[in-house]
Amino acid sequence: MVELKQRLEQCLAHVRAGTLTEAEILDMIKTVDDAITRRPKQSLLYIQAPTSHPYSTVIGMSIFEEGKDADGVNEKGEFLYKSIKEALDDGWRIVKFPEMTLAMDEQNTYGLGYEFILERWR
Repeated sequence: MVELKQRLEQCLAHVRAGTLTEAEILDMIKTVDDAITRRPKQSLLYIQAPTSHPYSTVIGMSIFEEGKDADGVNEKGEFLYKSIKEALDDGWRIVKFPEMTLAMDEQNTYGLGYEFILERWR
């Protein structure tokens, strides 16, 4: 959207200077059309942590995003994010917090730590 705004401002400057061409208007129409028809894609990130605190260390991860390893690791085999906070700083949004009722029974554990589900749109 920032690029589209900049292009419109540039066209406005050309209008004011009297130098706007038909080709620039046609190019702008194509740019707007591309922006309208391009559909954003949702990416999902599942992070397991030992506590429900956003700064706690990641102990498990799955990512569903085009071009990323589903295990959420980089080429060195390290998790893409060390904490939920790092993922938030990278533009992810929490859509589901861990089920805290599962933590109330200390004698039985369910699942792998506390699972956060995050999303982002691209």
